[in-house]
Amino acid sequence: MRVFAVVLFALAFGCSPPTAPDILGEWGGKEASLALARDGGTLSYPCGAGTIDSTWKLSSGGQFTATGEHFFGGGPMPVQGRPPHPASYAGTLAGDQLTLSVTLTDLNQTLGPFHLIRGGAPVPEMCV
Repeated sequence: MRVFAVVLFALAFGCSPPTAPDILGEWGGKEASLALARDGGTLSYPCGAGTIDSTWKLSSGGQFTATGEHFFGGGPMPVQGRPPHPASYAGTLAGDQLTLSVTLTDLNQTLGPFHLIRGGAPVPEMCV
């Protein structure tokens, strides 16, 4: 009965329940760029790139977590290609800003944090 009364009150006074933050889409900045869809994503930054699995999560408080792979770039492509490194992604979404770090779990190495803006310019995967 109490829940029913709260719902009636909210409907009567135009209140709507809070919506979950939205992280889908294109993100960019000076350090990296991210394209994220429900089925996964890709991250690009100078001298590297990454993939994000479809099991990524975003909490209602804006905490982003994901797993995927990282590939080092730069220089000539080795004959065997670039070996993938298992990666763990963690970040915080605040409005149109995303701060993201990547941990290469097999190397115990963290990349970032990268500061991204919704709709920001993409960063190519190139080393200079």
